[in-house]
Amino acid sequence: MLPFRTHSLLRLAALLSVAGPLALPASAGDYHELGTLDCGDCHRMHFREEALSKLDKPTGVGALLKRDVNDLCLSCHDGSARAADVLGGNLGSGAGTVRQAGFLNRLGRTGREATGHTLGSTAIAPGSNPPWSADQENGGGIGLNCINCHAPHGNRDGGPRTYRNLRSDAGHNPLGRGAVTYNYESHGTNDPTRDVFVRRPLEYDESDVDFNEPDRSDSAIARFCAGCHELFHGIPGDSRVGGRRSGASFTEFVRHPSGGVDIGALGGEGSSLATFAKKDNRVKVLSSAGTWGSPGHDVTPTCISCHKAHGNGNPFGLIYRSGRGQLTEDGDTGGRSLEALCGQCHETGTGGA
Repeated sequence: MLPFRTHSLLRLAALLSVAGPLALPASAGDYHELGTLDCGDCHRMHFREEALSKLDKPTGVGALLKRDVNDLCLSCHDGSARAADVLGGNLGSGAGTVRQAGFLNRLGRTGREATGHTLGSTAIAPGSNPPWSADQENGGGIGLNCINCHAPHGNRDGGPRTYRNLRSDAGHNPLGRGAVTYNYESHGTNDPTRDVFVRRPLEYDESDVDFNEPDRSDSAIARFCAGCHELFHGIPGDSRVGGRRSGASFTEFVRHPSGGVDIGALGGEGSSLATFAKKDNRVKVLSSAGTWGSPGHDVTPTCISCHKAHGNGNPFGLIYRSGRGQLTEDGDTGGRSLEALCGQCHETGTGGA
C-alpha cells in the first residue's frame, strides 16, 4: 500500500496530465490508455534500493506494486468494483453480465486446466507451430500471465489501437500480424473497416460487442489466436483446413475454417444460414455488412464463434449454445453438449442437449 501522501500526489499528477494544456486528449476507449492511464495503480513511485529484491525491477516510473504479474492484474480484475472480473465467477463491476470473453482459471486455485486459458500454466499451447509455451517467452519457468496476450500500457503499434489492448505480436506472431482494431474514437457508431464494434466503453457484456469483417477472405481474430494455435486456423483450401470447392459449396474439410467462408457457403458440410438465422440465441459471427440482428449471406464464423476467448466451464472454452433459454457464458440454458453448438449452423447438429 502506498503512503497516503504519495498516493494523493500520484492521483493529482494523473489529473493534471489529463487537464493540463500539454496533455494528450483523453481517450474514449479502454482503460490503460492516455488520460485513463494512472501510473499509481500499478507502479510504486518511491522505493528503497535494498527492497528491490522483493519487487520486480523498476519499470517505467517505478517498481510494480506486486511481484507477480497475475497478482497485479487481478488486484483490479478479480471481484473488484473498479474493473471487469476475468477470473472465475463474475463478481466485478459488471456482475451478472454475460462476458464476451468468458473467464480464465488459475493453476491450483480456480477452475480446471483445458477449459480455456489457465494462468500459471507452462503447458505447450495446443496447435502451436513451432511449439509455444508461456515459460519459453517469460523465462524462469513463469507460466501464462495476462501480458502474454495484453499490452499493459495500451497497444497501437503506430496504428489504430487494438481491442482490449490485445498484443499484435502475441505468441509467434510478428509485430502487427495479430492486430485486432476497434472503433475507439466513437463508441456506438460502427466503423466496418475496424474488426470490432464496441457499443459502450469499458463494457464487457457480449451484447455490447460485435465483430466486423473488413476482409472477406481473412479474420483478424483468427490471426491473433494463430500466434499460439496456428495449426487450428486457416481458410478453405490451405493445408491446415483442407476443403474443395464444389459449385457454390465446399467439401472435404479436415478442420473447421476460421475465416474466408460464409455460413451457408459450406453447403457440402451441412451449413445452413436459415438454421443459424432462426436461433433466438446465436453465437457471435463476423459480418461485413454489420447485420448481426438479421444475419445475411455475409456472416462468417471464426474462433470466438465457438470458443470463449478467456474460457468458461466447458472443455476448451466451447460455447454450448442451443439457441433457446437464458444466455450464459457456457452457452445457454438449453444447451448442454457440443451438439448444441454445432447445431447453430449445421442441419446435422441436434441443436439441443
